[in-house]
Amino acid sequence: MYYNQRGDEMSVEHGSDECKQLIRDNVDIDFFRTVFDPVRSELIVFLASNGEMTVGDIADNYPQNRSVISRHLDIMFRYNIVQRRKEGREVYYQINRDLIVSKFQQTSENMTALMNLK
Repeated sequence: MYYNQRGDEMSVEHGSDECKQLIRDNVDIDFFRTVFDPVRSELIVFLASNGEMTVGDIADNYPQNRSVISRHLDIMFRYNIVQRRKEGREVYYQINRDLIVSKFQQTSENMTALMNLK
């Protein structure tokens, strides 16, 4: 038994091609590409350790300029990896712990189930 990206419980009778397709269908590849980019993975750890911060405060801790960090945060926001809020002229970012943990757990469960298919 495994769960698709919508959380529906699934079971399969399978072949090799079907298994490959099931993996593609049940792993959010774009999410993981976003998370595993070297700069973005550092940003995840940094925000998880430091809590909510402004773009400027985050950028002060990296060699890249503020616009590069801002673009990375924008991409992360598109995939809900970070949450943001605006206060006056400042934009604050914080990590979306629940979503990240949920994605990894769901993917782990799905991959375990798919690898155990006979």
